[in-house]
Amino acid sequence: MNAQMKKITTHTLAALALSLACGTAAAQDLGNLGGKLGGVLGGNTGSMSSGSMGNVAGLLQYCVKNNYLGGDSGASGLASKLLGKTQGGTTNTDYQSGLSGLLKGNNGKTTNLADVGGGNSDLKSKITTKACDVVLKQGKNFLGH
Repeated sequence: MNAQMKKITTHTLAALALSLACGTAAAQDLGNLGGKLGGVLGGNTGSMSSGSMGNVAGLLQYCVKNNYLGGDSGASGLASKLLGKTQGGTTNTDYQSGLSGLLKGNNGKTTNLADVGGGNSDLKSKITTKACDVVLKQGKNFLGH
């Protein structure tokens, strides 16, 4: 395969991965997003629906810190409320994992948001932004908003 063909194939695969990961993720739960992220990462992460308020609180802080949630999303305040309901508070291991960008599924599988995109920063940004939007919605659901 020549260099131009490899380049086209790489771009096509990246576009396909992005469309699979981001298509309707905002309206889906983390389970569906996690499975699609697994496809992008080359592994099967299974259901990534986080049952942990601590992990969601940490992920929200990760998203705010890295500017994946635009404007005044209320994510920091939401994260604080979730953290207040989390056993162990800031020492909770799920919270600490979330701060590092680790989305921990209730099935034991983990997706590292810091590693998505396969080295493509634009793809990483788009996937992580979608993931952060979904985490924000899940956090609101935990608190009944």
